[in-house]
Amino acid sequence: MQLDAQETATARFLDGFPDPTWSVDPTGRLCAWNRAAESVLGVPAVAVLGRYPQEVFATVPLETGPVDLRDADGRVVSGSAVLWSDGDLRHTSVRVCRGDVGVVSRRLLEGLLEHVGDAIVTVDPQGLVQLLNKGAERLYGVRAADLVGRHVRGLCRDDDGIEEYLDAVRRELVAGRTWSGVEVELVTASGRSLVVESAATALFDGHGGYAGAVLVSRDVTPVRELEQSLRAATRALRDRASQMAKATHRDALTGVAARSLLQERLSAALGAAVDADEPVCVLAADLDGFRAVNDSYGLAAGDALLIAFAAHLRSALPPSATAGRLGADEFAVVLPGTGEEQAERIAAVVRAWTPPAPLPARGRRADDRAVGVTVGVVRATPVECRSPFDTGVRSVLQRVEDAVAAQKSGGDGARRRASDRASDRASDTAS
Repeated sequence: MQLDAQETATARFLDGFPDPTWSVDPTGRLCAWNRAAESVLGVPAVAVLGRYPQEVFATVPLETGPVDLRDADGRVVSGSAVLWSDGDLRHTSVRVCRGDVGVVSRRLLEGLLEHVGDAIVTVDPQGLVQLLNKGAERLYGVRAADLVGRHVRGLCRDDDGIEEYLDAVRRELVAGRTWSGVEVELVTASGRSLVVESAATALFDGHGGYAGAVLVSRDVTPVRELEQSLRAATRALRDRASQMAKATHRDALTGVAARSLLQERLSAALGAAVDADEPVCVLAADLDGFRAVNDSYGLAAGDALLIAFAAHLRSALPPSATAGRLGADEFAVVLPGTGEEQAERIAAVVRAWTPPAPLPARGRRADDRAVGVTVGVVRATPVECRSPFDTGVRSVLQRVEDAVAAQKSGGDGARRRASDRASDRASDTAS
């Protein structure tokens, strides 16, 4: 029979189908019959081309759905027919249900799988390997020739693990559930540790019984290793950020709170004082003669002086107190729940500090002021306790700094003037 160009192209196209497939021309005659149809049904193309389908089949598939055909020996070939049209041609393809779909279609399927990058292994119900593509050879480090016909456990070193995996796959597939996107950690026969993402498709025989599975695996080890590296880097960055945050809240030299942390603690203490009706006092301390020490003995001596005083300051405080550094030689202490009397006792201890070792006479200038401590104490007013953060905290810190300045001036009149200024500012805040 002579075929036109369209029918010839169709015949070549259908030969790529793994299932028995044929085409009918506008006259109702068979014009294409692929190699899978020749193999499965046992009828060569030359014997059917140009004939009507009803001359070839006892029952001609007329619609999509289940169908029973007979091969050249009269055996029933069960399958599911799919019908579609392409221009003037009508096509029929039958997905055969029985296990053996013919040598040609099986070889065609194997050829297609060789070009798939994923690892594909076909196993029977007992776990014996029926097919293993090149992707599986590369992934598991085995040869198909060594493993086909043997148990799939040969892919891995963990026999128990692969058995459990196959049992789980079988249970899910037989129950009609999907098996997809399941990650499995394994050690291949070649010794590689892998994380693979697996999927499986069930195979059934002509009676609907479980006939094995097609196992598809994809190596996701590099992805998971990258994710672990990113998580580790993220943790390191968070730790670094936490350390930097702590560093910004602590004075690097003396270890006491930085100004920002001291202000936060003072704000919290003012707010708590309103709820608990407790007093809040703030103590400020300024080192006398500190600049002269820096000028006469150098910065190292000045740093040592600050460190020694900070240690003394912390030792004089109750556990609830927060000591902080406001400036070069200026310190402050938040004393929540502390009345003025107790605050004054603490101030006396702080004020009694002297350098741990006397400064050498050499290098000292005649007009250098003796090293000591000036201390001031104020109690937060109810208005300051109820004020917003900026207003209340700034007001208290300004008043305690004024109190220190008044102490440095050395006169009761100066102390009264500083107190009057602080009271005026507190009144202005209230208004």
